[in-house]
Amino acid sequence: MKTNFEIVDNYAVQLNGIHIDLHNNFEFKEISEFENNVRIEFIKSTGDWVHENEFEKLTFLHQNVTFKNSDDGDNSESPQDENTLSGITFFPKSTREINDGFMGQKKPNKNDDIVYLFENGKMFRLNCERIELITENKKTNAQHRV
Repeated sequence: MKTNFEIVDNYAVQLNGIHIDLHNNFEFKEISEFENNVRIEFIKSTGDWVHENEFEKLTFLHQNVTFKNSDDGDNSESPQDENTLSGITFFPKSTREINDGFMGQKKPNKNDDIVYLFENGKMFRLNCERIELITENKKTNAQHRV
């Protein structure tokens, strides 16, 4: 797997030197599939702690997906947290029975999956050839792709 970003402390990513706090500043919007790709989208949170210059939208484009697994979690205890990311991690595909752990790696190893974990237990686990992080800034209506 190749990526154009690095994972930082399992709650954020770094893209071209920019630290992007997924846990505090973004909310999960949707997951969609097309052909052999999976798109996971996050939108800027409405909290007053989010800087006005934060990206409006983030899209993780998973290309040539060979494995996907998901769990909807439990929204009964804290439904307000269903779209809050608790962590993001690269994890060895040889341990697919473990979907709630974290590895402290910035970049994926060749045979790693990526796992997105949410506060309510929702989880997406994917294996693919490449993940491209695409950022959007609504003020300029510009997309940034690397």
